[in-house]
Amino acid sequence: MTRSGVNSSGETAHDHTPSVVVLDAPGAGYVEGADLEQEIISPFGRVRPLIVPAQDHGRLHELGADYVILWHRVSLNADFFRKSDACRAVVCASVGYDHVDIEAARARGIPVYHVPHYGTEEVADHTLALFLALERRLGELRRHVSDGGWDWRAIGDPRRLREMVWGVVGLGRIGLAVARRAQAFGLRVVFFDPYNHPGIEKALGMERQHHLDQLLEESDVVSLHVPLTTDTRHLLDAGRLHRMKQKSVLINTARGALIDISALEGALAEERPARVGLDVVEGEPDIPPWLRAHPRALISPHAAFYSVPSLAELRARAAEAVRQMISGEPVTTAVAVP
Repeated sequence: MTRSGVNSSGETAHDHTPSVVVLDAPGAGYVEGADLEQEIISPFGRVRPLIVPAQDHGRLHELGADYVILWHRVSLNADFFRKSDACRAVVCASVGYDHVDIEAARARGIPVYHVPHYGTEEVADHTLALFLALERRLGELRRHVSDGGWDWRAIGDPRRLREMVWGVVGLGRIGLAVARRAQAFGLRVVFFDPYNHPGIEKALGMERQHHLDQLLEESDVVSLHVPLTTDTRHLLDAGRLHRMKQKSVLINTARGALIDISALEGALAEERPARVGLDVVEGEPDIPPWLRAHPRALISPHAAFYSVPSLAELRARAAEAVRQMISGEPVTTAVAVP
């Protein structure tokens, strides 16, 4: 197989050494080699890193790989699972798994795993960084000083953090880490999570909202920490965005399509929300020009997950999951997709 396309692996029925393929997309930058993966998986199997152009996604079933480590810019659809005779398991090198047709995998009995417990600290820190930069108007202040100014009033009308309410949507690992950080800054934290344990709010010293609309109406800042599913796609549509408090802040470091990007422009015009911090955007990396240039939008290129240790942790956990499967051990470094 070459870096320019997908071809047959050339394996024979007599080759019993498991084949592991690490899939990335051109320009994504996650896979440059598979030295770490090979170190962990050897001598149980051999690893091939592959860069797959979009036009070749429909031929991924020709890989002949026993195990696939999948980065999020490459998708595995129903056609892959129908036609792939060799694939035994897929490990998503990510928290999200919306780029895999889970139902098709289940129909073929192919388990899918993801790595939800890496990079929690980085994403939570990035979420707070986006909020603080927006609320303290760091972008405006930097431009003011760069233009030769030196007037404290250029900061505009920021609020006192201790008088604000932070609404967390999804109190999982990252949502809880964000909530703890917000509490440390003195914000009152409320959360919406219909799947979390009853009474957990008492243990955490937070307030639970049983209706998302109520959280949106009450919160000065809202951050999203839920997976992208059919139920959560466009979770914040035009109607829900309009329910947000005027002059509120919206932060998304989860999945871009949680927010209806077509409705966001009008919502910003109404200042519901007034400012947005986005590490993920629906349709990325194709970002609408109006959003790229919006003076009240702070956007980072899906970088919240990243630090040198977090990327190494993610690669290692994904590779270790494959090694455990090949050797017949219980998988402890990744989690089966529910």
